[in-house]
Amino acid sequence: MKINELSRLSGVSPETIRKYRDRGLLNPQRNPENGYYEYADADFLNLLYIRKLRGSSLSLDMIESTYRSEDAKSLLESYRATIRELEEEIRRLKRREMMLRLSYRHYERDAGAVGEIRLIDAFGVKYDSYFDPDDHDPVRKLWIDNMDLFTLVVCIDRQYFETGELPERVPLRIGLGTYEGILRETSFPLPENVSVFPEGHYVSFFLELTETDSIPGESLAPVQSFLSEQGLRPVSDSTAYLYRVDRKDEQLRFIFCVRVRVEPDDRREKPVDKQTSL
Repeated sequence: MKINELSRLSGVSPETIRKYRDRGLLNPQRNPENGYYEYADADFLNLLYIRKLRGSSLSLDMIESTYRSEDAKSLLESYRATIRELEEEIRRLKRREMMLRLSYRHYERDAGAVGEIRLIDAFGVKYDSYFDPDDHDPVRKLWIDNMDLFTLVVCIDRQYFETGELPERVPLRIGLGTYEGILRETSFPLPENVSVFPEGHYVSFFLELTETDSIPGESLAPVQSFLSEQGLRPVSDSTAYLYRVDRKDEQLRFIFCVRVRVEPDDRREKPVDKQTSL
């Protein structure tokens, strides 16, 4: 049979069949009259066997090795190695699923709160580490290499949330953050300089950035007013997660959901009366 007929019967594309043939896994005979390859029933059976092994995630190198072996030892070792690889891939996928579910819960909860300032209860310790061009911490590089398990964060010093005059521009620090559960599951270490955000009460609000080094000081005035009205004081710098990125009027916008840990202001008697569960 010709290659197109073999492709139709086996469900393997002609390009893949040619690749297997070039690697010596398939050995069809050439028709001496026209030079075309003629595939026999044995080639069809062989191709289905290769397809089964590929469907079991064996690599072509592994399959070639088993073809050179005259006993089952190479095949058994290929299966063992593939099982180990799949087990590790399953662990990676479970970690990725855990982060996706965590991110989804954040997005779902905060989707209707854009433009609001809220008080929430945060559960789970969070760790943030900020980019520093002069700091070549290998752990931070490890975090970046596993970006699917982390979120982009923005840090604002807590002094700018305290009631008082705001400067024209408030500086920002950008970095990566993740949760204790993720680090525990992955056994990733912490960078040397890391900010820790424990469970507790947090004021939450959204911040739109078109620049990543600073923001107008006046953009934090509503947060200062909220803290004052609620009788709260900031006890941490901000943490955050990057909610989404879009283009508005052809300008790139980074929209962060920002949080600042707070406690009742001892100088005030007014109780906290707004709570939204994280």
